[in-house]
Amino acid sequence: MKKFALVVIAALLFSTAPAGAVPKAIAASEITKIAPIAEHEGAVISNQGVTIFANSEKKVVLTSLDFLGAERWKLVVEGAPDQIAMAAASDKEGNIWLAGLTAADVALETTSATSNPVNVDGVVVEQVPALRSELNSVTLWKISSAGSLIATYSESATSPLLITAISLSSNGISIMGDRGAGTVLINSTLTGKFTTAKTIGTAKSAFTSISRNSDGSAQIYGASSESLGGKKLVGVRDGILAKVNKSGALTNVVRSSANRATRTWQSATSTYFLVGDVKISGKNESAFTKFNSSFAPTWTLRLPSQGAQLGAIGPNGGHYALFNSTSSIPGVTGWKPTTATPIVIRFDSKGVITQALKSAQVKSATTMAHIAGVGLVVVSQTGIYKG
Repeated sequence: MKKFALVVIAALLFSTAPAGAVPKAIAASEITKIAPIAEHEGAVISNQGVTIFANSEKKVVLTSLDFLGAERWKLVVEGAPDQIAMAAASDKEGNIWLAGLTAADVALETTSATSNPVNVDGVVVEQVPALRSELNSVTLWKISSAGSLIATYSESATSPLLITAISLSSNGISIMGDRGAGTVLINSTLTGKFTTAKTIGTAKSAFTSISRNSDGSAQIYGASSESLGGKKLVGVRDGILAKVNKSGALTNVVRSSANRATRTWQSATSTYFLVGDVKISGKNESAFTKFNSSFAPTWTLRLPSQGAQLGAIGPNGGHYALFNSTSSIPGVTGWKPTTATPIVIRFDSKGVITQALKSAQVKSATTMAHIAGVGLVVVSQTGIYKG
């Protein structure tokens, strides 16, 4: 009997150890600051390095840096009387595409006198420019990886637009923005032929991320407190995953919701990894969810937080998330913030945390990406960081 019991115990130990193995604890390490960086509106990370853009005195200034922070090139865009850039992306060739607004030429007012007035004081009267033209033409700038302006494309003047995101595919560009009465979607060919702006929802909906497909359709992500695509509001505000066709019409809407909850998706990748916020019953969390192409979740995790910031694609099917953590994280040692503090965590393809980077020095993060041979790169107003 004793021998039988020993055999049973041994069998249980050998059969359950692999299946019930607990993931190894991860020690949080400090993210590394590579270089300081100038104040900027936005940034793009590509295989060549980091390119930032800033709006200064009616001009757009682009600065390209390598991954050590050394300047590669600088370009000043000033083809119109006034211009601002708001969003940027890079294509497979390393070209930078900027989306922004431009103003039409400003005409000088002239007056034809019917008589010759007497100028007893000898005052020189200068021509007075007309009022500053509105920034009301959506514009795309294409800049080569070497820093040359290749092309500028503008749609006909309509009305001002706050551009929030841009996404590229092999056959076109999708521009997403807000005119105060709903999200606006504009598509363009790679040669600057723009479609008519399509409005999605009302001011009760806000989309922050877009991922364009090769057929011109796209996935858009954000939040809404109204019915969309036949799907009614569930919480105070629901997170939204939606698909639009190449004409900008909604074809599928999935709501991330709970009764009395306020939810929003802040950042999304082309691989359907989403990072967002959940507020319910006085509790604040960040949600990290990997979806499939049908918007069905494959894994998800929530952690106490005061705001999600960015998501990025990692190696081997993994992903990164940057958020403002407010507590310890299961499976991560050396991390117990007393106030909301930025941290980057890396998930493997199954949602297991495999890396944690303390990021207290990262302020106002602009963009984040993993580059093969370099690693994780984070750009913020305080510098370029590597993890």
